[in-house]
Amino acid sequence: MSIRNVAEHSGVSIATVSRALNTPEMVSPETVKRVRRSVDELGYRPNLFAKGLLTRRSRVIGVSLPDIHGLFFSELMRSADDRACELGYHLLVSSNAHRADENPAGGFALDLADGLIVMLTERTRVDLDGIAALDLPTVVVGVDRPGVPVDTISFDNVTGALGAVAHLLEGTPAQRCFFAGGHQGNIDSDERSAAFAEALRRDGHEPTPDQISYGEYSFDWGWNWATRMIQKGLLPGAAVLAANDEIAIGVANAARDYGLSIPGDLRIVGFDDSSFCGCVRPKLSSVHLPVDELGREAVDALVRRLEQPDASPRHSRLATSLVVRDSSRITTDGARHDA
Repeated sequence: MSIRNVAEHSGVSIATVSRALNTPEMVSPETVKRVRRSVDELGYRPNLFAKGLLTRRSRVIGVSLPDIHGLFFSELMRSADDRACELGYHLLVSSNAHRADENPAGGFALDLADGLIVMLTERTRVDLDGIAALDLPTVVVGVDRPGVPVDTISFDNVTGALGAVAHLLEGTPAQRCFFAGGHQGNIDSDERSAAFAEALRRDGHEPTPDQISYGEYSFDWGWNWATRMIQKGLLPGAAVLAANDEIAIGVANAARDYGLSIPGDLRIVGFDDSSFCGCVRPKLSSVHLPVDELGREAVDALVRRLEQPDASPRHSRLATSLVVRDSSRITTDGARHDA
């Protein structure tokens, strides 16, 4: 169905149909009602591209992610898409712009998108300076650098990690606490490991090299790391802060494979507070990241930038919080902390 069919069905001109749909305040309420009734009966859907020629807006938001696999990214995109739909926008999602030696300009037909949301996770790939140089309204997720002329939104990794380590230190000596991270150069992993080390120093202990390890955000790496540490006799009676929940679950499975009880012999805290936490036994303690809030805030920030292009950039840091469950409860004094 075309706009011409709607005009013929409702007995008005094509121009009147256009005004009734786009600027209804310029048309009488009776005409608007008649046009919308025709739209519903005919099943007409406006052509976004044709509309964009008139408004110079496609109502399309480009989203560049480092990956599109996994619970974190699916939850992020679900909340962002819900918010975009509420505001009358559509999302165009890609991970191509995050490939090595590429930049966000290579991931989209930028003349199609009204604006761009970019998530940065690596210090060595797409850089904020290159993003700021794009001639396109842009919001950056995952990193904050003061003075950069784009809106940024990030998580407060430091507060979350400090809280998790403080909880572990309540029942485990600092020299028996370990951090199992993602790879070095990953922004989140670096911030969480630095906060882990700072928490031990505040407790009067300088972390040793074997207390902080870097690998991958995966179950397999967590299992392999824990296996090596158990074989060295380092994990019995210890506590682990993992850089994400997948690593934490890998550590927990390795501990059980070697006969260690959780939390009796090993206390574990993850990061993300994903849906995995309630599916494993014992339930996994984890630092909660407000992923739903992140997706909605990213869309809101970009739409705000589209509507107020000259406004000063905003830099938001979303709060994190520790959710204590069975995997890290203190057993020596009978205390129990359940979510």
